Amino acid sequence: MRLDLAKLQAFMEVARTGSYGGAARRLHVTPSAISHALRKLQGGLERELFEWRGRRLSLTEEGSYLYKVCRRIFDELEEADRRMSAKGMVEVTQTLVLGATIEFGTTVLLQKLRPLLVAQPSVHVDFRFTDELTKPLLRDEIDLAVDCHAHSHPAVHRTRMFREKFVVVATTSFLEQHPVRTPLDLRGVPVLSLDREGRWWNHLLRALPHQRRPVLERVVVIDHVRGMINGTLAGYGVGLLPKYAVLGELSSGALTVLFPRLQLLEDSFHIYQKLARVDRPANRLVTEFLTELDVSEFGDAIGRTR
Repeated sequence: MRLDLAKLQAFMEVARTGSYGGAARRLHVTPSAISHALRKLQGGLERELFEWRGRRLSLTEEGSYLYKVCRRIFDELEEADRRMSAKGMVEVTQTLVLGATIEFGTTVLLQKLRPLLVAQPSVHVDFRFTDELTKPLLRDEIDLAVDCHAHSHPAVHRTRMFREKFVVVATTSFLEQHPVRTPLDLRGVPVLSLDREGRWWNHLLRALPHQRRPVLERVVVIDHVRGMINGTLAGYGVGLLPKYAVLGELSSGALTVLFPRLQLLEDSFHIYQKLARVDRPANRLVTEFLTELDVSEFGDAIGRTR
């Protein structure tokens, strides 16, 4: 048989790591053993499974197809191994690594996912909160990613979740010292941004006609959304923030919304996962739960994506 498990495992690890050396370290063999296994596999199939792009190996179309099949098969074999190793074929815990953007993960996911995990004790979820989810997802370091940034890789499946609304806010004491009546007034006051160039403010700037777009001259960089919230509360400047993250501060009057009639651009959140993992029971369970997530207490801060 041309498709034996040892060669397929070597192929899978090269696909995951992008190199013979990376695959060799994961399988505790030499790079030459990996190279030999791939030559035998590709020779037997009479198909090229990889191509070089710069210094990194990438999957060909045939390689991508085989990788999807292998991921599914090896996941099933791992599950079978766990079940057969357990006495009496008892139910085995399914582990899933859930990735999310930092603010949404810490503010919403930890709170909302708990009832599912209580009701499904056979599912164990680990969390990874970071604003860079693409590479961990492609490297199989996470199983699901909840992200507002698009993942366009052909091996990744996307499921719609919700729209994220933004607000421009400041404290009353800050506005007393720095009056802001129109977006053009932002040109002369400090504004908080994740980046020095102020690209974070595109949610506001692109919602305005060109003649009403301010040039942000006084950008204060705080590279974390929660840091920007605290910085806004401390009077460092005007903040552009996800509305769901500051509902408490808005209801208490700690923060004031600027330009309440202006409709800012929104981000669309999706659930991303490898195509090869869509049918895993834990992936399917968490995906279904998240798409039916009750966000009613967030009011209009999170709008349902249709």
